[in-house]
Amino acid sequence: MARSSGGPAAVAELRSGQRSRAMLLLRALVDIASAHPALPGPLPPPRDAWHLLVRAERRSPAAVDRLLLHPPVGVWLNRCLRRLRGLEPGDGPLWSAVGHLHAVAASAALLAGIDFRGAVPVRDGGVILPALGFARLPDRADVAEVVMTDRKAAVVSGPYAVTLPADFAEEAPGWHGLRRLRGEHRGIVCSPYVDDIDPYRDFLRIRGPQRLTDKERQGWQERFDSAWRLVAQQREVDPRGIGACLSSVVPVPYVAWPEPFSASSPEAYGCVLLGGATDPLTLAAALVHEAQHIKLSALMDLVPLIEQGLEEIHYAPWRLDPRPLRGLFQGVYAFAGVTGFWQDRLRRVGSGPAGDTAAFEFALRRAQTSSGLRTLLDHAELTPMGEEFLHRLEERLAQWLARPVPSVPGRLAADLIEDHRMVHRMRHLRPDPGRLAQWARAWRERSEPPRELPGTSVRPTRTEALTRPALARLRLRDPEGFARLREGGGAGSPDGGDAPDRADLDQAAPDRADLDRADLDRADLDRADLDWVAGDTTAALRRYRGRVAADPDDIAAWAGLALSLPGGPARTALLSHPELVLAVHREVRTAPGTGPDPVALARWIGARTGR
Repeated sequence: MARSSGGPAAVAELRSGQRSRAMLLLRALVDIASAHPALPGPLPPPRDAWHLLVRAERRSPAAVDRLLLHPPVGVWLNRCLRRLRGLEPGDGPLWSAVGHLHAVAASAALLAGIDFRGAVPVRDGGVILPALGFARLPDRADVAEVVMTDRKAAVVSGPYAVTLPADFAEEAPGWHGLRRLRGEHRGIVCSPYVDDIDPYRDFLRIRGPQRLTDKERQGWQERFDSAWRLVAQQREVDPRGIGACLSSVVPVPYVAWPEPFSASSPEAYGCVLLGGATDPLTLAAALVHEAQHIKLSALMDLVPLIEQGLEEIHYAPWRLDPRPLRGLFQGVYAFAGVTGFWQDRLRRVGSGPAGDTAAFEFALRRAQTSSGLRTLLDHAELTPMGEEFLHRLEERLAQWLARPVPSVPGRLAADLIEDHRMVHRMRHLRPDPGRLAQWARAWRERSEPPRELPGTSVRPTRTEALTRPALARLRLRDPEGFARLREGGGAGSPDGGDAPDRADLDQAAPDRADLDRADLDRADLDRADLDWVAGDTTAALRRYRGRVAADPDDIAAWAGLALSLPGGPARTALLSHPELVLAVHREVRTAPGTGPDPVALARWIGARTGR
């Protein structure tokens, strides 16, 4: 996996491990639920569902495998076990949540084609049959029955019955089948579900069915088909392995401006959450990225690669918030895959805007991956397998780092790496108060800076989206559009959205960075950022000075100031110790507009730190 990114044979091993894991969790749930005093409620005992699953597996092992590896089943299993153990609050009656087991067993029996009759819970106006579809029921009953006789199936509630079609994916009166997307290029196929019905499809929160219209589904199909063509063309990350591990795509309403939202979770093997419409190239990169997460999560269930590493104190060059080493491990592997995708893309598209865009993304992602990899090798408690894995990845990355890229995309990528790191340090690192006071006193007294730098501690705070990376992408992808934007400036704010809770996001992997033109049109753009991206550092420096004067706590402006400065002590201080420059500025100013000149202060600090 470290060298070839996981082909079909590797993914088959991972799937086998995930099946075993799911079976263990399922058996644990049956045992715990069978002894729980509040269960089974109006449903049969949990062991009845277990026995039905055993019958289905004897007839058709593939049918049970399909259910055990269905991503929402994994989400439900983990949520339900945490709830039974008192580790998670409930959503609805406990008997209904645990009773979802009967729906899982019913789906397996239907796929296996065995005759049975079984009770299942009703929720959201119907019965969900995982991996099959949703039967809408007009009455208010809490329990319905699923019946299979002579290969004819129905969901029955009192006088109402929904007859299931022979092909469960088809539509029928009262029945919404679980549909698929399909991408194919040169015989390489990817056909995940597009899940809009299962209550556990979104691993960040439970939500009822939200059926896509025919037009919406067609839009997803067209974008997916175009994106899959791009995935299948590249050869750096085995596209057959990607196709084998992507089980479901879930449209979600989350807005993670200015980044298109995508996420995956170890609890939902094979599932990718995607927010909103995006262009095929961005979608292709997202599919590669999330497939890497999915594969690594499954591998780490089988082979320990890292010990501990749960403290959120480390810098991740693709996120502004501090991350644990385990999260850093995930990000390194995911962005190694994205780096490979863009390297192949660069080789294919040549010069022009497409080539500049690919060169920029390639240069940016390889630098981010290299930085994260170095942090892991320096700080992580790796197992022998983990060390071997990362060193093999390091060998692959070394080949990419040696490849030259054009000057403008390369310069933008390198500067944006510095930009991101400076903003992170100013946002989350706090110098030691005692040492900081010495530096502030030395400035006030116009004396030499202290000989020792203040130590720092990590104090996570709220982060903000950066506009400069998005503008850099626009300049490279659409030079004429960027020129028009710079000529007219820009104003506005991003639309609101149904954003997931921060704690939920931290469990997933929404760590990509992209921005399309529509987002840019809504962004709150600043002339200084436009000037800097255009390469006019003189104008940018003047405007960033103005921003800092108007708001001395504008962290993005401080970073822009550093990027716009010529080489010298001031730039060196801001690049190396931006948190110290900002902290001293805060310490010595008495009111807005009364602080020292930021460049003069940085130059003074740089005279000491640059020695």
